[in-house]
Amino acid sequence: MCQDCSGDFSKLKMATTGRSSSIPKRRSAKLEELVSSLSRAYNESISEALERHEYNFVLSDPRLPDHPIVYASEGFLRMSGYKRSEVLGRNCRFLQGPDTDRRTVLEIRDAIREERPCQVRVLNYTKQGQTFWNLFHLAPIYSRQDGIVIHYVGVQTPIAPHLASGVSSQTQRVVSETVKELVEGGHAIGTDSPQPVESLVNLRLRGGAADADDIVQDEHVDTENDEDSPLVDEALKEKAALALRAVTCDLTQSSRIKGDLALNRPIRLSESAATGVVCSSLMISLTRIQQSFVLSDPNLPDMPIVYASDLFCELTGYSREEVVGRNCRFLQGPGTNPEDVQKIRKAVKEEQACTVKILNYRKDQTPFYNYLQVSPVRSCSGKVAFYVGVQLEMGEDGADMSQETGMSAHAKQLGTVGVVRVAVRSLQGSGLRRTLKRTV
Repeated sequence: MCQDCSGDFSKLKMATTGRSSSIPKRRSAKLEELVSSLSRAYNESISEALERHEYNFVLSDPRLPDHPIVYASEGFLRMSGYKRSEVLGRNCRFLQGPDTDRRTVLEIRDAIREERPCQVRVLNYTKQGQTFWNLFHLAPIYSRQDGIVIHYVGVQTPIAPHLASGVSSQTQRVVSETVKELVEGGHAIGTDSPQPVESLVNLRLRGGAADADDIVQDEHVDTENDEDSPLVDEALKEKAALALRAVTCDLTQSSRIKGDLALNRPIRLSESAATGVVCSSLMISLTRIQQSFVLSDPNLPDMPIVYASDLFCELTGYSREEVVGRNCRFLQGPGTNPEDVQKIRKAVKEEQACTVKILNYRKDQTPFYNYLQVSPVRSCSGKVAFYVGVQLEMGEDGADMSQETGMSAHAKQLGTVGVVRVAVRSLQGSGLRRTLKRTV
């Protein structure tokens, strides 16, 4: 880990140290991922660069379970009333409350789904339960190498004056002209084409990208009149654009690999998927599934694994980096029955599902019986986009070794397959569209 970054990373460790002793090993590994999320993407100057900003902002990592916050500015902590230990590792939804407009939440999710910037006006809540109107800007930071979203930057600008953080006049003078051009030209940060401030917002209801309880709530979308929300004047818009521009510029200039990070998408989302990159929206859905499974792409040479769950890594002993990009055959060994392997190949060739009890091998070469369910996952066009392989360790007598009760092994696997299918189809389809007038 870079030496100058140790200050900020140590804050994250200190914030979570008190909880780690009572948390299972898998949770501790996740905390390490939170710590390394910044260090693997940015150089040693990032800590100092972010700490000097007076703005309210967070960074979140869509490739970690539940899209958690990995950095929170001092301004954000003062604005929200939360401590750093109460923020890091959590999804940003804790700022929502009973009167938060569901349409606005869907609009943010839509932007994450499409990996694009967005600007909304949303009612949020402090830790003390106090409501405040927030002019929220979301912008992705892309990798030039493969087009994946490294982080999302979320800048919060409270509309209520008593909650707003101050911005120094010196900082405003440095980027004033750039911000003026961005605001008056109607450009969204991170895009090449102009976008009007007043626009028609396409909202899509996505089952795969939402929690189950959110899907139920979405059926009763709040229809409150936008007249209840405050108007945003030009000065506040300029302040918000200034904050986002300053933070995103520091992030891209602090790239660990010089020139690797970008505000604009370097390649199209479809082109990124064609190289085996799982989009961040699908990644968020997959990380919620608490089963051992992998996702393979049959449209790539040798059908490599493009996603492996945490429980798969625990079961096999391999790290995710050792798994992604390889064909599943590395789990086979000298005792693996060739007939079982042939059964799987035949099912894949015919685009059919199959279930087989097969002898596999962990990284340390210890064998285990794997009750494997392989199923095709089709896109909304009907084409097979992925194959999902769900693993369940079985005893030699066929007993489930997972020590879970209440469901049969086959039912667990079918449930996992179903969730993956919903996630893939909903993220690739247009879904249910509704159009409404939004005024910022």
